[in-house]
Amino acid sequence: METVIGKLWNRDFSLVVFGQIISIFGNMILSFALPLYVLDATGSAAQYGLALGLPIISLLLLTPIGGIMADRLRKQRIMFWLDASTTVLILVFMIFNGMMETVVPIILVKLLALNAIQGIYVPAVQASVPALCSTENLTSGNAAVGVVNSLSTTVGLAAAGVLYGRFGLTPILIVSAICFAITSVMDLFIRIPYKKQPPAENVFKLVKGDMTEAVKFTLKEKPILAKFAFVFFLFNMLMTSMMFVGMPVLITQNLGLPMELAGINQSVMMLGGLVGGIAAGALGTRLNISRSLMYLIFGIVLSAPMGVIFLMDTSPTTAFIVMTACAAITAFAMFLSQVAVITFIQSETPSELIGKVLSVVMIMPMLANAIGQLFFGVLFESLAHMPSIIIFATIALTVLVIIRARRIALAINK
Repeated sequence: METVIGKLWNRDFSLVVFGQIISIFGNMILSFALPLYVLDATGSAAQYGLALGLPIISLLLLTPIGGIMADRLRKQRIMFWLDASTTVLILVFMIFNGMMETVVPIILVKLLALNAIQGIYVPAVQASVPALCSTENLTSGNAAVGVVNSLSTTVGLAAAGVLYGRFGLTPILIVSAICFAITSVMDLFIRIPYKKQPPAENVFKLVKGDMTEAVKFTLKEKPILAKFAFVFFLFNMLMTSMMFVGMPVLITQNLGLPMELAGINQSVMMLGGLVGGIAAGALGTRLNISRSLMYLIFGIVLSAPMGVIFLMDTSPTTAFIVMTACAAITAFAMFLSQVAVITFIQSETPSELIGKVLSVVMIMPMLANAIGQLFFGVLFESLAHMPSIIIFATIALTVLVIIRARRIALAINK
């Protein structure tokens, strides 16, 4: 065990991972609190869904650019400038936030900008893992990154719920700015192997050429990647969107519980993902896609009690406990499958294409989140007194999608 850790936890990989802990914590407390601020101020599930879904558009548009930059530029420089830019962005937001009476427009602009930065940042981090890990440690490396992401997300969501519920938005902005400032300093000390590529004549030809190459590879040379991208498009549009929109709305409006519990719910859900990441790392190469998708089917089915509690005369506290437990189980299974799929994509893609291909594959779930969160925001507002219908229908459709995905995975193993 010590030998494996020694090979995996080299200096630069450790800096990337610990930088992610701080950066994601700062990102999550802000990304969770701002839409909650909209829900709290307007009382509208539809506007809450808008605050969650609309900003994903900028993430969707910038992720391909991020993939190109991750393959052509020094990844540590990308991470530094983006962390520093996020710090400045938060400070500017704090200045202008008090100058407007309507909260929704300025928060949407802030979330659009924050997601645009993340669209460039995430491919740089994901493309760094294969460069810093040996082939035999790639699954463990991805699991380690995922575990710290889940850990930071878990703590960040809990902290956001408590800070926002008791002190409002300002402390969250301050803490988030400090986190990104610290991470930008850490980025200066990271050294990631870099393979210089021939420069393009101009940026438009660069984008067109690189994205054409990535799409061609995904659709023609490795069409299995396109199939998984479409499967996860459907999964994110259904189950993921339903949970991220529905949980805070159901807890604060249907159950009448405080905002702090919405943060705790989301953090426990991420804790389930953390445990899933630990399990993925322990399984290593034994975690193939078909097996992980079977776990995912079980996890989705076990979320059915979330719908049952709204058909019974259940106390708000009991309903909250059931919802939170179901969310954690589902997140556990979701994370296992995510690690397996990302590892498969990385192992099937040449190193000079990893950033671009990952960005192409990531576009589908992002688009799904934008559509799904907007849709479920309207749905939970329109069917506010019948949430069980939404939950059961989503579970049934998602299970059918994952069964189809598992058939594709089984064909790979053959």
